[in-house]
Amino acid sequence: MATTTQLPQPTALSDAQLRGAACLWCEGYLATATAVDLGMRKHPQYPGVLWFPRACPACAEAQS
Repeated sequence: MATTTQLPQPTALSDAQLRGAACLWCEGYLATATAVDLGMRKHPQYPGVLWFPRACPACAEAQS
């Protein structure tokens, strides 16, 4: 799913959000079956470090 909104900076996110265990926007717990994968991203501050943002269906829909 593509988003029209820029994603938050990784430095502003919790560990759970960086791992894809919590929604990127509302911080709610994500179940594997329903989470929306927003794609692998390069961390802007740390070369070679990747993060995996995911969102709940409601937030992903609101941001698209």
